[in-house]
Amino acid sequence: MKSLFISRVVIKNFRNFKNVDVCLGHKQIIIGENNVGKTNFLRALQLVLDPTLSDEDRMLQESDFNDSIKNPMENKEEILIEIYIDNYDQNKTILAVFQDATVMTEDGKEVLKFTYRFFPYINEGGVAEYQYNIYKGNDETKKFGSYERKYLNIKVVKALRDVEGEMRNSRTSPIQKMLKNYAIDKQDLEHIAEEYRKNGEKILNLDELVDLTNNINKRFGMVLGNNDFDVSLRAMEINPAKVLSSLKLLMAQRNTTEISLGLNNILYISMILQLLQDKTIPSLIKAEKYMELSSIPGGEILKATYEESKNGNYFLNDDISEIQQEKLYTFMSKNMPISKGVTILAIEEPEAHLHPVNQRLIYRDVIQNSSNSVLLTTHSTHITAIAPIDSIVHLHDDGERGTEIHATAAMPISDGEFLDVERYLDVKRGEIYLGKAVLLVEGIAEEYLIPQFANLLGKPLDEKGIIVCNINCTNFTPYVKLLRSLDIPYAVITDGDYYYENEEEERIYHQMDNDDSDVKSGWLGMEIIEKMINELGLNGDEKIPDDPDEKDQLFYSLGLFVGYYTFEVDMMECAATSKNNREKALNVISDLFLELTTGGARQKQNFKKELKAGEYWKCLNKIEGNGIGKGRFAQRLSGVCMKEHIPGYIESAINYIYKKVDKE
Repeated sequence: MKSLFISRVVIKNFRNFKNVDVCLGHKQIIIGENNVGKTNFLRALQLVLDPTLSDEDRMLQESDFNDSIKNPMENKEEILIEIYIDNYDQNKTILAVFQDATVMTEDGKEVLKFTYRFFPYINEGGVAEYQYNIYKGNDETKKFGSYERKYLNIKVVKALRDVEGEMRNSRTSPIQKMLKNYAIDKQDLEHIAEEYRKNGEKILNLDELVDLTNNINKRFGMVLGNNDFDVSLRAMEINPAKVLSSLKLLMAQRNTTEISLGLNNILYISMILQLLQDKTIPSLIKAEKYMELSSIPGGEILKATYEESKNGNYFLNDDISEIQQEKLYTFMSKNMPISKGVTILAIEEPEAHLHPVNQRLIYRDVIQNSSNSVLLTTHSTHITAIAPIDSIVHLHDDGERGTEIHATAAMPISDGEFLDVERYLDVKRGEIYLGKAVLLVEGIAEEYLIPQFANLLGKPLDEKGIIVCNINCTNFTPYVKLLRSLDIPYAVITDGDYYYENEEEERIYHQMDNDDSDVKSGWLGMEIIEKMINELGLNGDEKIPDDPDEKDQLFYSLGLFVGYYTFEVDMMECAATSKNNREKALNVISDLFLELTTGGARQKQNFKKELKAGEYWKCLNKIEGNGIGKGRFAQRLSGVCMKEHIPGYIESAINYIYKKVDKE
């Protein structure tokens, strides 16, 4: 059952953030460059929700104001953080505790609102001093304090942490916190402590501990995809008052100190998730409670979902159906409700010390297998590559405005478009998120050659953080939606795909334009781009002009660059019509073909003749065959290409995206 989550955050004047307002979803992947404010974003949430912060931690300093504000305290500036909570209506405890925190959104939906305000007030001496207030709803008299944080809070798992130390410390150990969920009989502990001298392992036969180790192993095995590491417990203490706090965690019968830091990180995060998950459906019911619940109307669901242990208690079956789970959840929430709080989990850079395969595994556990609301910051392309499109929160520095935050949670995109883009991101390792700007291209040839063209123009893409993304199709719309939602500058480069219509009104492609004004002709690439402009409203209410030249000018202004024929043919024609180095530019193409082709002497001679005669489609057909292929040809051409090979629309796209990055 999905837990409540932070649906919106407003931050004003706090550290990197001058004025941001972002809508979020249940699971969020926070990405951005170093020092852009990912940690500060979590810190803003902690100021309201983190129970481990002291009053002193919540009292900010002048240095906590955004750098763009001069003399903030002297000018009586304020810091404001607003957090909105959604999806809480099934949690009776939250409804009871926070009934006075509800506000109405613009679309008429009720949400919870909590505000941190750091502001000046005039003391008795007439001097302005700063204080903070954290309150519920819109009423500053309704305080949100330590009592409220018992029921709604955030836990931040730092990137650099002493996992082994935290596991050993009885105050911070997830094991000890999970044990508190069990009402273990003190008489059982005293009896076991007495017997421990005879059989030190008997404590481990307690159903509560069996259930605990089972749950840890299930979660850990789910992350790793195997059961190679069997997590177990070892008892080290015979004092009944300390016997539980002395439990030691083992992995494959080895101490965790002997296990790699990466695996310890995975184990630690797995235990935190297990600790925070919804406990409405208990994985263990003691015998007396089981008998009591079974006698209640509807209690027959227990017989179908629980199995008796050898000690007479009852464990939850692993293979219950969704229907059974829903019935069981409804029954337990009514007859054995829990009044514990909800914790929102924030994890900073979980990829630390992890192999790429394990990065993807821990991500899948955190995001896909957990019902908890999670905020996760990362630099890992292995994680961003498999993140759902609607889970991305992108932070970027916007100069005087400070760090801007854009999220995809509310992005209008269809299921089919989601699948297209997610498949691309998985293959390309999420590179679309990593650049300061993105050039979207339709094929492998552009992917190889455009970076080299940019070098020849004295505008290397790497220096500006510009990424070339080959989407292997002409369906640019979902990618443009994504980039616009995240406010990442972009340009689109696509083939013109010139055609003319014959007498039967059939489109004939792969022909050169002979300037016959009586022939009806057009460009498929322009039609595709025009359709995208209309669908996304890129030109507002303005009508797209009919004249091809005017249309081109409009497209250029929107960062959309359309060729005339296809990329390779445009390159050949550009070389043939260049004023300087014409022969050399054509020879580079023909010499490369002669080197790569598996054809004979006649074919080689024909290629040279056709290239000089302007029969570029015939040349391209030969490149696509004869064991070469467009991708291989472009890859090799990238090492020897010249300025004379650069089509005008490609040069315009490079200039456009360069200016965009400089402006940013």
